[in-house]
Amino acid sequence: MIIYSMICCTGLVFYVESFYRNYIVGQFTKFPEPVAKKLRRALYYTNWDLQPKRALQYYVETLQVAEELGMSPFSDEIIGVKVQLAAFMEKIQEYQKAIKILKILKSDNLRWIEAATELPDYAGNRTRLLGKTVGVSVKLGELYANQYVMETGNAEEELIWAVETVLKEQKRREREGVKPDEGDWMTPEEIGGSLEGQYSMLQ
Repeated sequence: MIIYSMICCTGLVFYVESFYRNYIVGQFTKFPEPVAKKLRRALYYTNWDLQPKRALQYYVETLQVAEELGMSPFSDEIIGVKVQLAAFMEKIQEYQKAIKILKILKSDNLRWIEAATELPDYAGNRTRLLGKTVGVSVKLGELYANQYVMETGNAEEELIWAVETVLKEQKRREREGVKPDEGDWMTPEEIGGSLEGQYSMLQ
């Protein structure tokens, strides 16, 4: 049986730890206080006093309150909460639930990218969401390849999608030029370093 093990490189892969550091802990001030309050409790029962039922309750309440207050589900902050929720599921070995959360996140992001082309801030958000979705796909590949899941076909599919998406976006920019407000994509050096052994196949 083929097992896919991933080599994680700067520029293509973001890890849950990076999300936790950059989009949650480091950015509490960007959450409205009612949302931050729920999230602090969720993280407490995740990282300091592990109580899965309470943690899950507070993650759900975090997202509910955020929706009630009108926070965008495609903001860095809410994407970070969803990735952290998937990380929590992975931590308690609920791997299929972690996969489900990330699959929904990936699907929602791609649906927005496909449908929201007329919004005035589309270009920059497309770049931002596409980059994060690539990272989600790589993380899905890792979860599918986990020794407790072992869905190697799905692992390969997610990793190939991530690699092809990175290269396709790079080629589009080279062919069409960078559109106004699109922002930076990965540099050729970052892409080359990331793709050099993106995953290896072990017999």
